[in-house]
Amino acid sequence: MRGEATVLHADLDAFYASVEQRDNPALRGRPVIVGGGVVVAASYEAKARGVRTATGVQRARALCPDAVVVPPRMEAYSAASRAVFAIFHVTTPYVEGISIDEAFLEVGGLRRLAGTPEEIAVRLRERVRAEVGLPISVGVARTKFLAKVASAVSKPDGLLVVEPDREEAFLHPLPVERLWGVGAQNGTARRLHGGRTRSGNR
Repeated sequence: MRGEATVLHADLDAFYASVEQRDNPALRGRPVIVGGGVVVAASYEAKARGVRTATGVQRARALCPDAVVVPPRMEAYSAASRAVFAIFHVTTPYVEGISIDEAFLEVGGLRRLAGTPEEIAVRLRERVRAEVGLPISVGVARTKFLAKVASAVSKPDGLLVVEPDREEAFLHPLPVERLWGVGAQNGTARRLHGGRTRSGNR
């Protein structure tokens, strides 16, 4: 055994758009775009139509004519973030925030007090939904890298535990774009695909 899966990566789903849908019931279930000239955030309903962050709003409207475009409300997002991070800090003293809507939590020393990492993750998601009204996805793994990938795979509004003996089986079928730091647009994916092609006969 190479250690335990005790790292949680908790990531709010489509954060800005989810806050807008939470605060305005008329937006729930509808494609929502947060932005002005460019898309700052998009709900999953809008993402399903091809809308992506940093797309021009005019282009986003062409992709999704029935989308509702709302201006950003940073105070509302900051307040929601503070409420969620307060839950993180109640869950464990070991919290590493990496943006307004995501953090790593180490829960390895809490088994006797709070249960298994998976049980802690389940309660965390329930509390965020009940107390803040937002969906959150959580990946649980042995390392930050794996936990981050797991939370992304579990989206939207999911929970995925990658036990140490399943790490290779979890990673192997994933496209390289799923790996943290690769992405489809930054050139790394193209280089990795090229490397795979050249080494394909091994």
